[in-house]
Amino acid sequence: MSEETKEDEEEKEEEKKDDSEDASLACAELLRLALLSKDLTALSKATTTTRLSEDGEVKQLQRGGEEFREILMRTTKNTNTAIRCSVIVLVFSMNNCQPCVQFAPKLDRLAKEYKDLHVGFVKCNIHESDMNRRLANEAGVFGFPCAQMYDGHTGQKVQLEGGDVKGANEAKLREGLETHAYNVEKFERLKRDAFEALSEAKAKIFCGEDDDEQEQEQQQQRFVTLVKTVTAYASNAIEKEDAKYRRIKTSGKAFTERVKSVGDEGEKCLRAFGFEKKKDDDDDEEEVYEISPVVFDEFDENNKFGKREMRRVIKMLRALTG
Repeated sequence: MSEETKEDEEEKEEEKKDDSEDASLACAELLRLALLSKDLTALSKATTTTRLSEDGEVKQLQRGGEEFREILMRTTKNTNTAIRCSVIVLVFSMNNCQPCVQFAPKLDRLAKEYKDLHVGFVKCNIHESDMNRRLANEAGVFGFPCAQMYDGHTGQKVQLEGGDVKGANEAKLREGLETHAYNVEKFERLKRDAFEALSEAKAKIFCGEDDDEQEQEQQQQRFVTLVKTVTAYASNAIEKEDAKYRRIKTSGKAFTERVKSVGDEGEKCLRAFGFEKKKDDDDDEEEVYEISPVVFDEFDENNKFGKREMRRVIKMLRALTG
């Protein structure tokens, strides 16, 4: 089997993966309509969230569901990028509960530790008010402590593997945060650059003003193929351990037909995801695109975005292209 054929099959396998949709129905439809148009730049303003505390503190609920719904509303509707959050953790507790007492300092520590990833922590003690107790009943929580996670972008509950985090299980809560939390400013930057590059590529593909319906369908499919190819390259680079997935030969069949054929506009889409063009170390006449190692170090001062933010943008694009 040729290298190009293997590459094609690996990309197809990636595209078949069951990625959970990362946007609400309304937002997804907005993005889909924009994707079908010739202008994608408006998507840079499609995500809005609010950070609960800039100091990494745990907010205490007093008014139960009413207050928490207000938090979710502010979270999903706020347009100030400086105070956004990625995930909201809602923790139910009660008085005279030893596991709750043990979990409290762990939550305080997590709130401070994950503030740079814009995670908001909210505690609902059912003995604080009748409204808090009703919220626990509505949430189906009858054992304490219990932690649930909500997406800061959509306000929807995140379905964690194995369900809610029950008991003082810090390890499981960390696992959920590692999967779903991200730096909002870096995400916004990557999303903006990626969609601006895609917008230029789409304009290049849809260059004919008088194309018939069949030609427009072909152009649409060509653009969708470009999006799927770029996201497959990006996903492979950050998820697969083999170093070969971090380098793309510009002479490869898939790259030539799906990316290079769109011109520099197509290659700009790759560069938006952190790929850099350079000479192949093994062949001076060959050029490759290699993902920047900075992407893998979230603490590097030159890191414009990392794997967390890239995963989220990839999921968003995959939800749109199917």
